[in-house]
Amino acid sequence: MNAGLFSRTIAVVVALLLAAPTIVIAATSFTSGVIITFPPKGFSMRWYEEIFGDRAWRDAFVTSFTTGILAAVIAMVIGTLLAFMAARGRLVPRSLVATLAMTPMIVPLVVAGIGFYMAYVHTSLYNHITSLALAHAMLGVPFCFLNVLAALTAVDPRVEEAASICGAGKLTVIATVTVPLVLPSAVAGGLFAFVTSWDEVVVATLLATPTLRTLPILFLSQLREGLEPSTSAAATVITLLTIVLLVIAGLLSRRQRGRST
Repeated sequence: MNAGLFSRTIAVVVALLLAAPTIVIAATSFTSGVIITFPPKGFSMRWYEEIFGDRAWRDAFVTSFTTGILAAVIAMVIGTLLAFMAARGRLVPRSLVATLAMTPMIVPLVVAGIGFYMAYVHTSLYNHITSLALAHAMLGVPFCFLNVLAALTAVDPRVEEAASICGAGKLTVIATVTVPLVLPSAVAGGLFAFVTSWDEVVVATLLATPTLRTLPILFLSQLREGLEPSTSAAATVITLLTIVLLVIAGLLSRRQRGRST
């Protein structure tokens, strides 16, 4: 067996092992029975009808989606600003900006969650979707920062110099030349931030209340009460949306790399 065939075989086996749990969960969500079994008994969409018809699941979906959108937008703004500071700024050392932007990846989620809880519990932000969105935005900042910083590094300085020579001010150059060039990377980072918020559990658990629950939190509470096919259906919905967004983010990143080359 040659090296190429061997590496492809290993890659396929690893991919199947990683995908197997998701495939099993997705399959059990279409069972016609009332308990989770694999292979599933019969075929039915009743469990999807149940989660979309249940108010608790709908409220959790709206909370997760709204939180994810807000977190993505905030992360895009903060991450892009930090990337500009690192790539174009002169007042603050690039290493310091990069360390600040990457801190959410370094600090353990439990520690970050406790910090967010202590910061919010005595303020009007507690038990409000804004508090959860801000916390999740901080977790998504590194993705936006890295994507935009890579795009800024790849931007040809002569393009900005040409705009300056034509009489455009520094802010005008940034707004009309640089930002459009790095926008796909910022959006890709925002999608990663959305995905991070979409399935985040630790911080959401610490900030959750009876009236503020995301899909993963409701999912876990359902698991404690008993494993039903409806939980498989909810898990499948979460996974599908995550995959779609990651594919879009990958396409945007590829498009940005194509522009750079």
